[in-house]
Amino acid sequence: MQLTVTGGAGFIGRHLVRALLDAGHTVRVLDSLHRASFDGFDGETLSGAECIEGDIRDPDACATAMAGAQAVVHLAAQSNVMGSVDDPTYCYETNVSGTWHVFDTARAAGVEHLVFSSSREVYGEPDRLPVSEDAPLRSKNTYGASKIAGEAILSMGGADHPDVSVLRLTNVVGAGDRDRVIPLWVEAARAGEALHIFGGRQQIDFVPVGTVVECVMRALERGPLDAPVNVGSGRTTTLQALAERVLAAFSRNAASGSEVQILPPRGPEVARFCADVTRMRTLLGVAAPTDPLAELASFEPAPGGGR
Repeated sequence: MQLTVTGGAGFIGRHLVRALLDAGHTVRVLDSLHRASFDGFDGETLSGAECIEGDIRDPDACATAMAGAQAVVHLAAQSNVMGSVDDPTYCYETNVSGTWHVFDTARAAGVEHLVFSSSREVYGEPDRLPVSEDAPLRSKNTYGASKIAGEAILSMGGADHPDVSVLRLTNVVGAGDRDRVIPLWVEAARAGEALHIFGGRQQIDFVPVGTVVECVMRALERGPLDAPVNVGSGRTTTLQALAERVLAAFSRNAASGSEVQILPPRGPEVARFCADVTRMRTLLGVAAPTDPLAELASFEPAPGGGR
């Protein structure tokens, strides 16, 4: 299959592109390299893929990337909650306007299927756990609101529009990430610095990047999904428990309880989330991981790029 992956040089994208190439697909990558590199954090290039440096905010770049594609995986986004708060204009331009350009140029190119990487942030602070895909969408932050808008754009049906599959990812973890809790804590633990927890009561649904890749590939194989699908582990990890595991794996002084500091909570961040992963299992045939942090010791942060 001829595939285009937007954001394919980033954290999730690199893992996905490698898997797609190994499966025999022809892959084109569109990436602005805003937070990524075609060389990768580990020096491994995206050998075998056609790589285009371009921004999804540029319709001409999108049109070039879509030419000849049968399916598109749209990963490119401003995907950091606090980053979206710091620069809401960039978040809007990338996640909303950029998604429109991807969708419109995919339509013009005759793309049959578009897989959209949405987020658990669309739900905001849930009333109860686990959260099913039928729960109301009421984002707590700019990032989640931009993903709701992206889903709305892609929901516009039409005879000449690509069919769309929406995957709502929980907190994705794995090697090559940066600027989120685990890579930040790994770097802090190695440096002997404090691990900061904002609020102290967060419960997070982490999902390995390998599970995300498997879900995307299953969606491409089976064809369009009729409804959004949560992609997560279906279980929660407290940030206190995560800090203990990071210190045990990476700290030079893991026995010291002084290495974790509780700071005031940050308002835009959701405090507790756990996904109902029934659809992931029944529609995609992907089993939830029993321990999403089983490979924590190998989660090497990317020093210069990731998404």
